Amino acid sequence: MSNKKIKIAQLAPLWIPVPPRTYGGIELMLSLLTEELVARNYDITLFASGDSKTSAKLFPLTEKGIWLQKGLRSPHAHISVAIEKIYRHKNSFDLFHNHADFFMFPLSLLLEGAPTLTTLHRPVDPVTVQAYKAYDKISFCAISEDQRQSAEENGISTVGVVYNGIATEKYLFRETAGDYFIYLGRLNKEKGIVDAINISREAGVKLLVAGNVVGADEWNYFFHEVQPLLNEENVNFVGHLDFNEKVRLLGGAKALLFPVDRREPFGLVMIEAMACGAPVIAYRRGSVPEVIKDKKTGFIVETKEEMIEAIKKIDIIKREDCRAHVEQNFTLRQMVDKYEEIYKKLCA
Repeated sequence: MSNKKIKIAQLAPLWIPVPPRTYGGIELMLSLLTEELVARNYDITLFASGDSKTSAKLFPLTEKGIWLQKGLRSPHAHISVAIEKIYRHKNSFDLFHNHADFFMFPLSLLLEGAPTLTTLHRPVDPVTVQAYKAYDKISFCAISEDQRQSAEENGISTVGVVYNGIATEKYLFRETAGDYFIYLGRLNKEKGIVDAINISREAGVKLLVAGNVVGADEWNYFFHEVQPLLNEENVNFVGHLDFNEKVRLLGGAKALLFPVDRREPFGLVMIEAMACGAPVIAYRRGSVPEVIKDKKTGFIVETKEEMIEAIKKIDIIKREDCRAHVEQNFTLRQMVDKYEEIYKKLCA
């Protein structure tokens, strides 16, 4: 089957547009994947929110991202409507590639013939495992070896591992850092924002905090646990960042602090930081040892105390080594090459 004949439906999460305006690792990766597949002459339709932008065919499932619809009382009703809309096109594609996790699983009961591939973008937990096992027609793809292992420990087989990749040419490399460290990500407990602030304070360094908050639980955590710490003398809270601001601030950072408190499936921001020249200091969780080369592109640590010590010796890391590591291992081309192999295998 030639590239031109393979018709692929890319199913996006509907919370925000593709690509994301600010935060959104899944949506950024999906945008890059879609654009590159179009460039490789695949026939691609992106099922996403109507405020998305793509050179593929865009089929809008909502007017705009669900999180951007103020006063919306029944967000999951959009998902039910979306499933019906996609079902109408069940005979139009050779393959459905799902990035919206279990929300789109019921489609697999309705689709006839065309395989469904789901990329596991999020950590595997006991409840999602039940959903993965309930829909045995779906093929699953992991985004790190650790995530594949996590899935298989729970009885979920995968068709492959595809590391996230980025268009490195869009990330300006900075040889010389500024005078600050950076935290960039969701401002919630499992991403480790409180640890990042406390560690930077104890290390006596400036910390720039960027990221967003989503949902009632996260806002509650933010107001009670995070916001009081943002008034610290050496903490600069900048909120949401668009792509250009993100690249500028990552490039100026001495390092990215990544004190994640979960079994991290990949961690896209780590490769974004290294592409700009910023080393990464991270807890050893999930995929972290696959993404960072310890003592070469950053430091992998076990405790707060070890992260403080790593901050003090960050200057021994060569920023050019960080960039080279991404160019050798986490490019857009490598990611799409791997997905191509899986697509052809499933469509054979």
